[in-house]
Amino acid sequence: MDYTERLYNELIIEESLLWYVYTDHTTKIMVKAPTIALKSIFKGCKVELLFGKDLSSEESFFHIGIKIHDIPTNGLIIIKTSRFIEDHISLHEVMKQERTYVEFYNELNMCCMYSYLSIDSADRNKVLTLLENLDQLYSGDLNDKAIHSLDCFEYSIDESFKISNVGRIDILKISIVFSGLKTLIIDYVGLNESNEIILDDSNEGDYFEKQIWALLDNIFPFNTYKNPIIIKNSKTRELTDIFAYYDKGVFLIEIKAMAVLNIKDNQLIERKISNVQKQIFKAIKQLVGAKKVIANKTPIFSTNRIELKFKKEITPHCIVLVNELIPFGNWKKIENEIFKTINIENIHLNVLDHVEFMKYVIASNGSKEFFDNLLIERVKFFIEKKNIFLKSSY
Repeated sequence: MDYTERLYNELIIEESLLWYVYTDHTTKIMVKAPTIALKSIFKGCKVELLFGKDLSSEESFFHIGIKIHDIPTNGLIIIKTSRFIEDHISLHEVMKQERTYVEFYNELNMCCMYSYLSIDSADRNKVLTLLENLDQLYSGDLNDKAIHSLDCFEYSIDESFKISNVGRIDILKISIVFSGLKTLIIDYVGLNESNEIILDDSNEGDYFEKQIWALLDNIFPFNTYKNPIIIKNSKTRELTDIFAYYDKGVFLIEIKAMAVLNIKDNQLIERKISNVQKQIFKAIKQLVGAKKVIANKTPIFSTNRIELKFKKEITPHCIVLVNELIPFGNWKKIENEIFKTINIENIHLNVLDHVEFMKYVIASNGSKEFFDNLLIERVKFFIEKKNIFLKSSY
């Protein structure tokens, strides 16, 4: 596998990652991160580049990362071990540049924003000094030693991480500022409708809905609808945010996007958690209501008033999607509400964030049945564990 092919495969597979790229045609940095983090970058949050070198074993492991301070007291940390000589060379070449082009990719693996980055020469020299002799740096598989070294790197960045049997290694943290940030318009054309997606759309809820529609349109290409309606006494009412179906399954999705661009100041994490939890409670009630509408055999229509024909007797999937589930605070009331609703309402109820939902979409590989079964298994696992922070291994 050549260098560019490997970069492309990593971009498709990884949830979040950072690449320094150098080829005969380009020198650039690529960042893949959740949309909510990319919006924070666009808004101007603090960002740090991270570097670490581990000399504690025979191999010289070199690690890179980025910290996006989307939450002031925490922030998103993305790290990896540089395991190929091309990675070491690329970082070396980028650090020789006064100004570097940067591409930002979202969960859909689409470049949604670009900018330029200038790093102070003194900071670039620190990175080059840490790199030192490239041919002496580790290249090879992500083996147990490499994983342990990466754990040491993570611990050295933030000692609050609960990792056992680790030690500190030499690291660098470089604060950076992106210049000339520009968002890109992405057009998704489906068989039933089309949607235009742009990162700095002020209607953040609609942006999130369009992203999820684009994802599901790949699995249910003829039967995915945004904002389907019911009609009563010549008046229309929205059934749910996203609706999809096939002959063996029905999917109702309520999307709750926490605002980033429209918030003037950075919110405290406690307030963010409270807002997310309120929206989840609201979404569960909305989904239960939508399920009852379907159970009553009420006709459902697309926004252009074409009636949607599907099996209304099927136990529906009811999905609450948020752009981020924050693993702090007390979530017991939410977990109890999910558990109670599953048992009382006879629905497959899942509450998850965008990144976790992406795992199920990718794992299904376009198979409606597999996607259906994965979500059912997740409900069973939630009933067993009663934990909202379930993480799949896909």
